[in-house]
Amino acid sequence: MFEYLDLSNIIEPTPVLQELVQDLENKLCMVKGILADCGEYAPDPLTEDLKKDIQLLESVLSRVAAQQELIDLRNQCICLN
Repeated sequence: MFEYLDLSNIIEPTPVLQELVQDLENKLCMVKGILADCGEYAPDPLTEDLKKDIQLLESVLSRVAAQQELIDLRNQCICLN
């Protein structure tokens, strides 16, 4: 009479830090766009600060991605136990 569907293969859990990753990626794209728009006419201190911001955002983004991998691994270990 009732048919139960196995949704475990269809529904994937969203990453815990996905919103943070998207925010960081958007900010990174924005800062890179500002740097590209400034071109050669921007003062050196401004371009240096933008380059430092880009390096910082890339570093934070890689750390968040690594943290998400650890969370995923922990969830997999819990499922195996």
